[in-house]
Amino acid sequence: MKRNKGIMAPMQVGIEDFKGVFQDRIRTMVRQGILDIIAQEVTDLCGESHLPSSGIYSRAGTEPVTITTSSGKEPIAKRRVRMMQENGKKREVRLNTYAEIRRSKGMFDEMLEGMTHGASSSGVGKMTGTSKGTVAKAWKARSNELLAAFRARDLTGIDVLALYVDGIFLGKERCVVVAMAIDTEGYKHLLDFEEGSSENAEVVNGLLGRIVARGLVVGRKRRVLVLRDGSAAIAKAVRHYWSDAVEQECLVHVERVVCAKLSYKHQGGLVERMNILRGVQGAEAGEEAFDGVLKYVKERNFAAFEALSARRDVILAFHRLNVPATLNVTFLSTNHIENVMGNARGTIGRVCRWHDDTNQVARWMAVALLRAQSGFRRVRGHEQLAELAAALGRP
Repeated sequence: MKRNKGIMAPMQVGIEDFKGVFQDRIRTMVRQGILDIIAQEVTDLCGESHLPSSGIYSRAGTEPVTITTSSGKEPIAKRRVRMMQENGKKREVRLNTYAEIRRSKGMFDEMLEGMTHGASSSGVGKMTGTSKGTVAKAWKARSNELLAAFRARDLTGIDVLALYVDGIFLGKERCVVVAMAIDTEGYKHLLDFEEGSSENAEVVNGLLGRIVARGLVVGRKRRVLVLRDGSAAIAKAVRHYWSDAVEQECLVHVERVVCAKLSYKHQGGLVERMNILRGVQGAEAGEEAFDGVLKYVKERNFAAFEALSARRDVILAFHRLNVPATLNVTFLSTNHIENVMGNARGTIGRVCRWHDDTNQVARWMAVALLRAQSGFRRVRGHEQLAELAAALGRP
């Protein structure tokens, strides 16, 4: 499989080098964003720097200070402002933006909350008493910080049992593919995402390559179950990285595709038979239920029957593991990651225009995924995950 140099770069420089370069780059962006926010307040008070000051406020140079972000302590050169008093003497002005940035939950988080709930920059500005420009810069700086935190997490400690891969389209030619893991305790973890024009092999390769570079361990004694839709690109990329993975195709997608090829009056019969397949336990019962689906489809649409027959192995992969049927609801569909995508749309859906010359998509996506992750719960049937691990041949 061909892979471009840009995708391979993280693998070539090594995990620690890649993390260091990435964190330094984002840290610089966050620091600049904070400086821009403070500079905006100074301009609001004193006017443009190239014009002589005509009010009671005047610029007074800078001073070195340290602020704390999720990336660690950051040294910055804070701008100073002085105000002329009635007695003719000047006193230092306490900048509101600097005070808010230093708070553990200050302006950044309030603006972030407002923006992710659909408020405009001007609307958030009115709520927080700041200008629209300041809100925009604060949002950019805070979302850059959250992007850095999202992609700086060490994935080596996640004992991955199942992996979900799916894409979300932000327009006709803009797609983001997301990877999510379920560990052996039943907890969900959003791993990373990759941008592209479509859900193609190069984009999926880039995603899987990066989570491997960040320390995700899959394969050998850690065989994994992969849940996906019918995408050939995802299937190809998964086999490239983890040839021994058990691939299960989402039965909801299977049902949807087959229903589209049947007349309306026959769709109800298909749904009934697919529900039987989703409910049975073990290889023998699964094969029998699937044969019932095939027989029903063959009598009504031969092309759909042929397509369905060719995907028998990926449709029955989970049944053949012979694990409790209580796990079917979790591992026979991609509903878990589909729910994440739905929540993400609630955050990013208000963006009217995407700027490809910036990291706007990555920043919004990181915020949306972190927001979705905050509501995660353990998956249903987590008590039986040890049996699934044993079925996958894991110790």
